[in-house]
Amino acid sequence: MKLRQLIFTYILLYTIIFNNSIKIFATDEKISPIDMSTEESENTVPPTAHMEGDKPVIAARSAVVIDADTGVVVFGKDEHQLCYPASVTKTLTCLIAAEETEPTDLVTFSENAVYGIGEGSSSIAVRVGETLNMEQCMHAMLMASANDVCVGVAEFIDGDINTFAERMNKKAKEVGALDSHFANPHGYHDENHYTTAYDIAMIVKAAVKEPKFLESYGCLTYTIPKTNMVDEERILNNRSKILFPDSEFYYKYIKGSKTGYTSQAGNTLVSYAEKDGIGLICCVLADRGTNTFEDTSLLFDYCFGKYSSQTLLSPGEQSVTVPVEQAYKDKTILTGEVQASVKDECSAVVPDFINKSTISVSKDVPEKLTAPVKAGDVIGKVSISYGGVVFASADLIADNEVQLIPENVLRLQEIKRMFLKYAPIVAMCLLGLMILYSLVHVFHISKGNRGRRLGR
Repeated sequence: MKLRQLIFTYILLYTIIFNNSIKIFATDEKISPIDMSTEESENTVPPTAHMEGDKPVIAARSAVVIDADTGVVVFGKDEHQLCYPASVTKTLTCLIAAEETEPTDLVTFSENAVYGIGEGSSSIAVRVGETLNMEQCMHAMLMASANDVCVGVAEFIDGDINTFAERMNKKAKEVGALDSHFANPHGYHDENHYTTAYDIAMIVKAAVKEPKFLESYGCLTYTIPKTNMVDEERILNNRSKILFPDSEFYYKYIKGSKTGYTSQAGNTLVSYAEKDGIGLICCVLADRGTNTFEDTSLLFDYCFGKYSSQTLLSPGEQSVTVPVEQAYKDKTILTGEVQASVKDECSAVVPDFINKSTISVSKDVPEKLTAPVKAGDVIGKVSISYGGVVFASADLIADNEVQLIPENVLRLQEIKRMFLKYAPIVAMCLLGLMILYSLVHVFHISKGNRGRRLGR
């Protein structure tokens, strides 16, 4: 009996230890899931976003704000930390759709699109065989976060989800994402589907340049009319409260926004705002409930406040000298040199940490120029960068002119050069001849004198 109890106890302890070890080793060290018990639409939590001194404090575990034109990071909080994105994934799906399709393209939904995603997945309840055009699909994906529509669009573009995911990963790298891996077009949880706040912001930086994307991204209400399978209209309302003027979370400079939620990802949000000609993109990941809106508004205000006009280059700076050549017969000859520099003050509205002392300047000028070159011609440019991101440039303008030399002048110059080259040789030859002649002449005189002496 004691032996049986001992064996039972051993098996019990082994099972406990083994199961716990599986959990320990299965935990991703880079991606820490967030356990949340309520849906994003219901999860209102006390706001925590506030300023401490001159620094914003937010609830999001990871966040970034980038300049929408340049990609310069204006604010970052663990912006390269791997996180699960949830439905902000759809911004990449819609970027691809905006680039690869037309609004009138028709998408017919398969059984896999309708039934292939897990229970509780957000959808607009498309039917098998139902057809929507791509404009309606874009609005459904960005406004209603419709996973079924995402699958249908992926199948329309590439035939299946796996092939489309390969396209997503390729596109993400093209637009500047560094650490992402996408496994599906919608963001429904998958351990192999992860990204960073920085990567999502860079994806949206590319997407907001597409009018078809931006139209759906900032739309508040949209109606899908009756279809071949559904006899009633579908009215879509954007899920992002930050877009609605009557919402307590409204941000007045907002132009577009996309929410996301899974229990593993927490709440996610990526938004685009414009103020005084400045565009910013804010992404918050691993956030909680409506804190996504509070965090985003605070970060937008903070980052817009960082911008001011800075003089980055002054007239006369970055001077260069470039040789000028022209063709003559079967060769090129040096005609002269051009000096060039920046002629106008180069200023830009940039974050205050970008100034003359923090920028890098690189020159792009040819090794040589071809005559004629006029004063005022643009002969190259300088590029201004910060943190490896080029955000401004200025022309290098010629200070002087170098004209073509006429052919008759070139011929005379060539004769002169030849004369100068061969004159010493000719002179030496002439001198040699003169010496030889003198010697011969002396020899003949000497011989004649000797003959006269013998004749006497």
